[in-house]
Amino acid sequence: MKLVTFVLILAVALSFAGQITPFGLNTSASTWQGSDAEDVLWSQLPTGNAMASQYFDDMYPSYDSGVADDFEFAASTTINKIRWWGGYWNGGGGPIDSPVEIYLYLDDGTGNAPTLPQHTSAVQSWMISAGDYTEVADGSNFVLEYEFPSWVVFDAGVKYWFEIRKAFPFDPLGQYGWIQSDPISLSSCVQGFDGLGTVWWTAQGIDAAFELIFDDALALERSTWAGIKANF
Repeated sequence: MKLVTFVLILAVALSFAGQITPFGLNTSASTWQGSDAEDVLWSQLPTGNAMASQYFDDMYPSYDSGVADDFEFAASTTINKIRWWGGYWNGGGGPIDSPVEIYLYLDDGTGNAPTLPQHTSAVQSWMISAGDYTEVADGSNFVLEYEFPSWVVFDAGVKYWFEIRKAFPFDPLGQYGWIQSDPISLSSCVQGFDGLGTVWWTAQGIDAAFELIFDDALALERSTWAGIKANF
């Protein structure tokens, strides 16, 4: 009887692992502490599960997915770093050192979604190679940071949306998602997921966990190197 039970459990587990799903179950809170040089200008901390946001480069376009969330500043604001939280499921777990795609959109005029079509209507995008960002464990999730190659400036009173997703094959690596954040700031985050019939951009009734940062140490490092290079 024990052997039969084990075989049944294993069969169910394998069946679930092979099925693409919209959410992963990564629910731990963050214990991450940034440096004293950081000025965190927008903050939404992780409180929930992972929402599928991934370029499945073995299944495109059937299972293209993405999550985007909005933000707005009252005054013109400059950042040089972004931090977000992600999680893995239906595979061997993380971290997976894969490319990352970040898209910056304007609002579509409704206040509730970015512009369409997805990806191609972005006003700016960053295709980040594996190894060009940092990723470390933070509880059962992972915290990721990317230093923009040049400062990113946001106009006052303009609503923007960031979409962030990883790019790696479902088979055998599984899925990746952006961790939820509660309470909601401004509008709910939105998602599109072609293979599961989620229309771009569908409100998710939750937000996504990310921070927008100006790091003084990073700015000083770049200005120092620029000064050194100017002397040669």
